[in-house]
Amino acid sequence: MWKTIIEELKKTSNNEINTFIDALSPKEESREKIIVNCKSKYAYNFLKKNNYLSKIDKIAKTLFDENTEIQFMVIPENEEKDLQLEFDFKKEDKTSKDNDKTSDEYEKYKDYTFNNFVMGPSNAGVYLAAQAIAKNPGTGYNPFFIYGDSGLGKTHIIQAIGNYIVSNKHKKVYYSTTNQLLIDYIKAIESKTISDFREKIIKNDVLLIDDIQFLSGKSGTQNEFFYIFNQFYDKKKQIVITSDKHITEINDIDSRLRSRFSMGVTLEIIPPEYETRVAIIKKKSELYDMKIEDEVADLIAFNMKNNVREIEGALNTLKISHEFIGNGVIDLKFAENILKKMIKKQPTEIEDIIKIVSAATKVKPSDMISKSRTKGISISRQIAIYLTRKYTSKTFKEIGEKFGGRDHSTIITSISNVEKLILDDEQISKLVNKLSKEIESSEKGL
Repeated sequence: MWKTIIEELKKTSNNEINTFIDALSPKEESREKIIVNCKSKYAYNFLKKNNYLSKIDKIAKTLFDENTEIQFMVIPENEEKDLQLEFDFKKEDKTSKDNDKTSDEYEKYKDYTFNNFVMGPSNAGVYLAAQAIAKNPGTGYNPFFIYGDSGLGKTHIIQAIGNYIVSNKHKKVYYSTTNQLLIDYIKAIESKTISDFREKIIKNDVLLIDDIQFLSGKSGTQNEFFYIFNQFYDKKKQIVITSDKHITEINDIDSRLRSRFSMGVTLEIIPPEYETRVAIIKKKSELYDMKIEDEVADLIAFNMKNNVREIEGALNTLKISHEFIGNGVIDLKFAENILKKMIKKQPTEIEDIIKIVSAATKVKPSDMISKSRTKGISISRQIAIYLTRKYTSKTFKEIGEKFGGRDHSTIITSISNVEKLILDDEQISKLVNKLSKEIESSEKGL
């Protein structure tokens, strides 16, 4: 029964769901009830957010019985480890790197691997799809178009794909930024070596192009890239492209190219939420051979929200500054002093935020700081806590004291819950965005 449902689902869906569907398996099947295990909470959230779970339910009722019930059970046991075992990224092939099938053009960035990329809800879809591509290039996610703001890990992901393929698949990989591609193309025109330029690229098995938005307005290079793209695509060779904009938002791009970019899977990578930022900070501090207190990771995570490069900048600043006074653990006092110009403290008071949230959610300020766990009150309280952390310099302890004497871990959990709701619940996302604008306006006296 389950196999039939999935076959029907794939008829009306694109290739983007394959990896996520693979995370589902039937535990129990009957016309009355189908129980489905999901081994990845990220896959479950992706399928739910994109309405695939409701589609599965509808298909089951259409194929079998209108009373057929679908139950999903998320069992994310050591999820990160499970994913690594499934895709075998921990066991990189160490056979000869001089094999003549291994790329002689692709410059490997050893730090850009799947093993040191921190996965979270903000990048899980891209991460899982990239793993599937690396394991089986050219077989379902082609082309793969990744878009998102600068500094979110697009280059890391595209390089991780290339690194894995070169090391384990012994295929030739061509990587280039779009700007470098433009330079090489102009040189080829000037030296009348266009054929060599093409051959250098199309002789490879995988094409990785970074920052394709810079192809905008370059009609000659677009025509050449259209030819190169088709050479790879027609031979079922993997193509991965990154951009800081969605395909539809890139101006002055040939409609033929726009159409080609849209033929495969397009996924967005967004700024990481708090928990992922903390994990990134801890991972990178290990790579930088730094020892930092947990409070320092918290300080950076709550103030460097836009992208990973901001986090890297803060860590590098701390590392260099700390080397002058010797080794040891970097504490909160030192970090606050060194990063004070990078950290923007807001003058908003907690009482102001509580009043703004109260007015919008119709929950009394007194209820918001009470012990009540009623759903409406609880969500309003968590949103107020989230906004307090975002717009004030208060510590977790100070916030907890203001909201009814709640402890440090409860405040962190509240903030984390809201960050997840912003990703999964459009209504909550709009509400938080509206409240944020209201707080920012009040600060400016508008």
